[in-house]
Amino acid sequence: MKVVQARTGGFCIGVKRALDMVLKAINESQTKIYTYGPLIHNPQVLDLLRERGITVLKPGEAVPKGLVVIRAHGIPPQERRQLALGGARIIDATCPRVAKVQAIIRRWAAKGHATLIVGDADHPEVEGLLGHTEGRGHVVVSAEDVAALPELGNPIVVAQTTQSEALFEARVADIKARFPQARIFNTICDATASRQAEVQDLAHQAEALVVVGGRNSGNTQRLVEISRATGIPTYHVETEQELDLEEMSRYHTVGVTAGASTPHWLIGNVVSTLKHAWAFRPGSWTNYLYRVWRFCLKSNLYVATGAGSLSYVSSLLQRVEPQFTYFFVAFFYVYAMHLLNHFTDKASKLNDPVQSMFYGRHRRFLLSSGAISACLALALGAYLGWLPFIFIFTMSGIGLLYNFKIIPDSLARVTLITTLKEIPGSKAVFTAVAWGVLAALIPVVCSDQESSGATAIAFFYVAGMIFIRSGLFEILAIEGDRVVGKETLAIALGKERTLNLLSGCSLGFIAMLLLAAWTGVIPSLGYILIVSGLYALGYLTVYRQGLLESGLMLESLVEGNMILAGVLAFIWDPFNTVSGFWFLVFS
Repeated sequence: MKVVQARTGGFCIGVKRALDMVLKAINESQTKIYTYGPLIHNPQVLDLLRERGITVLKPGEAVPKGLVVIRAHGIPPQERRQLALGGARIIDATCPRVAKVQAIIRRWAAKGHATLIVGDADHPEVEGLLGHTEGRGHVVVSAEDVAALPELGNPIVVAQTTQSEALFEARVADIKARFPQARIFNTICDATASRQAEVQDLAHQAEALVVVGGRNSGNTQRLVEISRATGIPTYHVETEQELDLEEMSRYHTVGVTAGASTPHWLIGNVVSTLKHAWAFRPGSWTNYLYRVWRFCLKSNLYVATGAGSLSYVSSLLQRVEPQFTYFFVAFFYVYAMHLLNHFTDKASKLNDPVQSMFYGRHRRFLLSSGAISACLALALGAYLGWLPFIFIFTMSGIGLLYNFKIIPDSLARVTLITTLKEIPGSKAVFTAVAWGVLAALIPVVCSDQESSGATAIAFFYVAGMIFIRSGLFEILAIEGDRVVGKETLAIALGKERTLNLLSGCSLGFIAMLLLAAWTGVIPSLGYILIVSGLYALGYLTVYRQGLLESGLMLESLVEGNMILAGVLAFIWDPFNTVSGFWFLVFS
């Protein structure tokens, strides 16, 4: 299925600004934080903010002692005064476009002019605008509303910033007929107008249109109305889980747009899910092929095989005789830890909906197989010796503690962190180190050989490859991670700087392999493994250029680099490609 995504869908400037201000307040303030009414009209975002301790304060409730954030829609001035008199510290997150409309109303209200607001009377933005009219405001949405107005002299006319252009023009015509001297201010936000115009364009490009956004979002509802008015089949969903994939698989081209309060991770989830709708055509061979592919990838069998492959590569780089025991230690540990991280990670349901749905359906199998794998990894570590067991046990303990609070509140005031995940960039670094220990150190400490320069090269080769992989996945998950409070590398540096860093790391470990192989520190396999560095540069470039976005295809491409390294090593190793392979099988 071809998915045509609107360029203007998702958070508008005002909503993004409000959310950024709240997230900043969470990170910097030690006091209780409230929002005056729902911050934005998206239930998924509000649920996540609630998990982070944000309380919604309803108008009329007692003013708390704490920090109160005025939402993007703005509020009436009298309610703001009540907050200030109640002793609350105020952060004004009113959208700048809304604030501009408020200023227009105040200026003309001070001169005695009445204000006509074209909008929805029960919308919070309109309620806030009315508070600036000095009691001379009227809300109109239909021709009947205009006809019922009293004599107003020379009123001014403004629009709710998320109002329909067509409805505004129609009401202006009615108002001008009734009040010829009325002053017209088209205050519809440019982003709103662009979204509405793009819906018209998408209706000519696609067979169906999906609108993503909260059902209580006025601007999202208008996008739905405009789409349906074109005659195209229109589906309004809040999340990808509401999609009827069997029905959507009937279409070859589907358009996707979203309201101004819809986070990009939700849009991406819908787009990613739609791209795989073809697999839900009942009885098709593609359905079965897709399920096998998805099972291997989403169950972590694919990445665990990659971990075992890197253990094999590391053994050869250090001139250590490869053993299947090393392979399976890495395989079982990575399989277990990936499952654990998913089940304890709040952001996973935002960042990878396909995997979340898969985990939900296979929860019992995955939990039981993950527990067995963890035990097998520890058992194999004990079989290899006390040092490998300590390595595996220590890394498992760190993995278990990563998402949990380990620093008491008394110390948290000084350190400003309570969990390991709150250390900026910690996930990518910890993951890279853990894989380096598993793949590079365990084989050499279990052999008769001493650690050497080759050990360091093998460690940094594995750690570098995993650091690049983890860094890219953190870029894909940046919005969901920010909301749940993760301090990832991508959040700390930003998308472009992180991509530049990862590209630099790719070039770095290419140079490291070339120099180490040329000086004889590692065998000639180092020359061949340069391909894996070029491969990493390749998928980073493909992503940077927008040629391949998040989804199963990109994930398969990224994880495939580890498998590629194992295949290259297998081809290079004459011992393992001929009779030596059978020796390893039976050893």
